[in-house]
Amino acid sequence: MPRRTVAIVPLRAPGAGKTRLATVLDPDQRALLTAAMLGDVALALVRSNVDEIVVAAGGSSAAAAAAAIGLPVVTDTPGRADLNRVLADATRTVGAGHDVLIVAADLPRLTPEDVDAVLAIDGEVVVAPTNAGGTGGLLRRPGGRISTRFGPSSAIRHRELALAAGCRVGTVERDGFRHDIDTWTDLVALHEVEVGTATAAVLPSVLGRAVRAG
Repeated sequence: MPRRTVAIVPLRAPGAGKTRLATVLDPDQRALLTAAMLGDVALALVRSNVDEIVVAAGGSSAAAAAAAIGLPVVTDTPGRADLNRVLADATRTVGAGHDVLIVAADLPRLTPEDVDAVLAIDGEVVVAPTNAGGTGGLLRRPGGRISTRFGPSSAIRHRELALAAGCRVGTVERDGFRHDIDTWTDLVALHEVEVGTATAAVLPSVLGRAVRAG
């Protein structure tokens, strides 16, 4: 029987994450932005060819944000800092025996076509890098094929880990995965591109100007 593909979206407590934006956005604004980007990522995944979507939530407020848009949740210990341990636990819980696609929650340009482009690659590990060298998407077939190394330069680290394990490795360069939001510059740049409808709806209140919805 063919394996299913489970998408895992890690989410910190809205308002607590995005600390590099804390000097320009208050916790309520960061929470609003986080929830909107999660909504756009969720919609892209729902319309893609993944079979299941689960949020790895960092505490009750993150779980509530996911549940508010109808997503199943695996709740992690609040305040746990090690994202790789969170993802290892979530993979064991929901991805045993299945393919697992990890997708960042802060990808306001993500489309179903971006997701399906990753799924279409014939590789045991597929990496979709961000502009800063992070990992916007990581597909493992099956989910336990390699561990994760999220953090600075993680795209290269995931490729190296997969090659060391003898895996067939693919890379997908897509704008939807490349444009994650960590800094004020990242946010301002969204005025020049199309973004998901949920993110477009909240950005004027965050930045004070209208943006184009995709």
